[in-house]
Amino acid sequence: MNKTFIITGGNSGLGYQCAKNIALQSNENVLIIASRNHEKSASAVQQLIVETGNSNIHAMALDLSSLQSVRDFAKEFSEQNFPVLCGIVCNAISGGDATKDGFDMTFGTGHLGHFLLVNLLLKNMKSGRIIFVSSDQHNPPPFIAKLHYSDALEFAFPNRKNHNVMYSFTKLCNIYCAYELSEKLKTKTDKKIMVNAFNPGFMADTGLAKPKNTVEKMLKNIAPLIAGLLGTRSSAKVSGKLLAEYMLNAKYEGINGKYFDRNKEAPSSELSYNKANAVNLWKRSIELTQMQQDETIFEI
Repeated sequence: MNKTFIITGGNSGLGYQCAKNIALQSNENVLIIASRNHEKSASAVQQLIVETGNSNIHAMALDLSSLQSVRDFAKEFSEQNFPVLCGIVCNAISGGDATKDGFDMTFGTGHLGHFLLVNLLLKNMKSGRIIFVSSDQHNPPPFIAKLHYSDALEFAFPNRKNHNVMYSFTKLCNIYCAYELSEKLKTKTDKKIMVNAFNPGFMADTGLAKPKNTVEKMLKNIAPLIAGLLGTRSSAKVSGKLLAEYMLNAKYEGINGKYFDRNKEAPSSELSYNKANAVNLWKRSIELTQMQQDETIFEI
């Protein structure tokens, strides 16, 4: 049976490698590379077709920094005659100043855009898997950054944060979203959709943000060494294959609301299990995206 998989940020790095492995698994797998850069997406699609022999790979415009673009993507997808949607990989994230809606770019693309996208697409799914790509930096070591969730929603808006803290907070939100969504699907619907979070490890080959100061330059140089010492170093090729496995392999069927650290299930940070924070984030995300009742299967 043909199945459709949507991968945000699938035109390079981790997303590309994940798409490649899903395409290789079966020529019946249909891949949607969702990205804001049409030229790069079109090039990635052609390269994936050549590398996998799977011609069922398509590019669709999706700018997660624009809530209207997210809505347009979901509408366009629903109007296309694609096979049943069985998987969503929430992978993309962007740095920068502000989204088109006035939110911090990292938080807006990494969390809010994906939150809205998944809610809009749930009506298209009866069963399948959704994975939010998080990071071990959702719980950064004290000598790198310190994160207090009580202050975190202030970071939803530009000019109130530093990049490292914002990235950590967004990756924490990915886990909150995965845990809360998995619980809602299990208790409030009859859909057989498994939702989990995935930490790909430190992937130096995907490129690092351009350093803005001396401290960031130093961190960029020593980060690979630290990752090696901590055992968190990986690559897009290795972690992309693992991510595809979590989307496809029958041995992961029925596993729900979990955090995977590369090739194994693992506990996430203590803070990530705070139910009150997860509930609050869900509520605030509805408000920030101005989600309407007809845009989600859950009661608002």
